[in-house]
Amino acid sequence: MDFFSDTLFALSVFVGFTFIVGFFALMYLWARKQKGAAIVFGMLMQMILPDPKVQHTIEMVVESKQEKTGKEEKGEDDIEKDDLD
Repeated sequence: MDFFSDTLFALSVFVGFTFIVGFFALMYLWARKQKGAAIVFGMLMQMILPDPKVQHTIEMVVESKQEKTGKEEKGEDDIEKDDLD
């Protein structure tokens, strides 16, 4: 390759990286201001990109729901016992 192509390639990589960093900085600022575009972009990325800990997250949610319903049932049982006394 000649000097012009090498320079053009390096410049395009730099411009692309700068554009991506600028875009994410803009999304960060918009998210801090709670703009709709940033929220929609975040939702789309959440839908498109896979979550590597999906199974772990699902297990945690199920366990927390079971603990919550268990505490609620226990609380209801205590209330019924107090009513009988």
